[in-house]
Amino acid sequence: MKKVLLAAAFVAGALLLSGCATTSGQTPAETAANLAKQVQKACAVVQPTIASLKAQSAQLSLEQVEDLAKADDIATKVCTAAAAVPVPTSVADLIQSAFPVLIQIINAAPLLPGDKATVSVALTAAQVALSVALAQ
Repeated sequence: MKKVLLAAAFVAGALLLSGCATTSGQTPAETAANLAKQVQKACAVVQPTIASLKAQSAQLSLEQVEDLAKADDIATKVCTAAAAVPVPTSVADLIQSAFPVLIQIINAAPLLPGDKATVSVALTAAQVALSVALAQ
């Protein structure tokens, strides 16, 4: 079961990253719209898969059901957070909207608390650095 969940997470991550790989020559709004489409595609794969697996919970062990509940919680948080992000119209808007969503995703991920804090601080530092560079 963990392998299935990891595979689903890998596919979702690959879809998200594929959206980032095609941003050359795009405006910030186009980049954000492309990323939003990739997140929608990933959510369209992950959420029904989790629902199907939950329907089979009678055949799963208690540990597998618990893992599935965690995956469902993470997918719900990521898909909800991504759907709530407005499409930015400038690089500044992109910086201000993308980093908080990334931090929400990290906080929803099954990482150790210290790792979550490290990544959150790094993302915040990157946001500040980009904001300063943009302001100059």
